[in-house]
Amino acid sequence: MILYHAISSYQLLEVMLHKISRNRKEKGILILPDFIIEKYPQYRKLESLKIFDEVYLFPYLQIPHRLEQEILKDVQKFYEVTIPYNIEEFKEIYVAGAHFYFSLYLINKNINFVFFEDAAGMLSRAEELYTNLRVHFPIHAEIAKKYGLFNGDNVLITKILCYEQAQKLECIDDRCEDFCVENILSTLSFMQRRKVIIFFIKKKIHTYANSILLTQHFSNLGIMSLEEQKELFISLTKSILKEEELIIKTHPDDTLDYKKIYLKAQFIKETFPAELLPYVFKGKRPYVLYTFNSTGCENLKRSFLIKRIDLYE
Repeated sequence: MILYHAISSYQLLEVMLHKISRNRKEKGILILPDFIIEKYPQYRKLESLKIFDEVYLFPYLQIPHRLEQEILKDVQKFYEVTIPYNIEEFKEIYVAGAHFYFSLYLINKNINFVFFEDAAGMLSRAEELYTNLRVHFPIHAEIAKKYGLFNGDNVLITKILCYEQAQKLECIDDRCEDFCVENILSTLSFMQRRKVIIFFIKKKIHTYANSILLTQHFSNLGIMSLEEQKELFISLTKSILKEEELIIKTHPDDTLDYKKIYLKAQFIKETFPAELLPYVFKGKRPYVLYTFNSTGCENLKRSFLIKRIDLYE
């Protein structure tokens, strides 16, 4: 029996693909955060699709950010009341979103685990992840940094799964193992890939647009205010996107209303990781993808012409 943990949309895709491609015959238990139901109320489909055997929601929203020992007590209590298995029963534990508090439970129990990088290329940009988290959750950020949970620098981490080609620097840690979402998606059988897609979307998307715009949640990350983010995207309608026929995919955590900015654009309603874009269109597929610095683009280079927008320019 094996255990997985994931937080974000990308991490959910990571663990789904890892389970299907590498641990298909193993009984798999998945821990998701309780707040994920806002994006994926259908999370139970992971069981009915037989991707995971059991899925549990960890009550992160009930854990206040305060003294480390108090946080650890909460994590231990909530693990014991939420997950009906002793942690020692799992022969392997895979943790995506390792900087979240579940990792403290493993560290306190001296349990080894496998570390997934937070997003494609983020292993070599761990300081950026720390800085973004510190804006809104400074205690959380400092605890995660203390235990090496941004860059995998913890002695209990036996392996680091990352997309090596997307790193800014060469991955020299001998624990690193290449894990490319794009490669795995392309090598799955039709039925395996279909399972993944239908978890996120009910039916494929029809569009005549030539280009996709990926938005990013700059205000949530503390990079700019929501009003500044709005002005930024308005400016694009007057410059490089002025003549483009667009279909827009908003970031799962982006709260800005783009329909008031891009009046003629088509919008993707469904929430899913950008890495699935090559497989979600029916008929014609856009061939250009505009982005600032979305990590999702690292897994889309074979399918789209990526045009990066210079944020500061």
